This record gives sequence, C-alpha cells and structure tokens, in this order.
Amino acid sequence: MRTILIPFKSVGSFILSSDIKCYTNKYFFEINDYSFDLNTPAVHYSLSNPKMTLFVENNLIEEIACYDELFYKGENLIGMRIEEFVLHTGESFIGEVDCLDFEDDNIPQYVYEFEAIGLQVWIKGKGGEILTIIVSS
Repeated sequence: MRTILIPFKSVGSFILSSDIKCYTNKYFFEINDYSFDLNTPAVHYSLSNPKMTLFVENNLIEEIACYDELFYKGENLIGMRIEEFVLHTGESFIGEVDCLDFEDDNIPQYVYEFEAIGLQVWIKGKGGEILTIIVSS
C-alpha cells in the first residue's frame, strides 16, 4: 500500500473517521488498548509495512501516525527537514514548537503543528529530519 496523503481525508486506503471494521479483514494489525476513559474505548491499530499506527476511538479512525512514508504532492514527507517540508507543502506551522525530551538518548523531539493540512510533524534534534507525521481529520 502506498501511503498517499489527502489532507483531512485519508492516508492510503485508510479513511479518517471511518469504521476500523472496514479494514480488520484486509490488514494484519497489532492491537493495543490505550483507553483513558471507560466511556470512550480507544485502541491503537499498528501495521509494520509500511510502519503506521491508527488511533481509533469508538471504532472510528481519529488519527494516523506515519513513520516510514507519507506521500504528498509526489514526495515522501518522512525524512525531509522542516525547511524542505514547508517549501514542498507551501504551509506554515502555527503556534510555538513543542520540545519534548522523553527518550534516554537526551536528544529532544520537536513537534510542529500544521493545522491548515491537519498534520503534526515530529523531528528528532534541532534541524533533524522528520521521523513521524500524525494525520488528523
């Protein structure tokens, strides 16, 4: 499957806000429960090829995290530097860039919000390459 982004709609064959049951017979997922609230069932559905995670609440796909590839306008956004990403997409990030240092390697991750196309972009280290993009509806 090629992970082509259609902002606010889909990543590859996965359609945002669609029922996960549409995909459970087609793909082999590793499934992990991450519910924070007993009234809102939430589950991670992870694929290994390409590496991605679907965040599902009440059986609906809410967000999709891409780790290997995410194609937009013919280019893979994963692996780009933030400057390349901004030039390629024509979008600017909003607000402050979050800096998170939660791994043992002491290299922080920087999180950029691109609300105009529904993306959260994660970069490891100042000036590093994009590692993860989270797509939302």
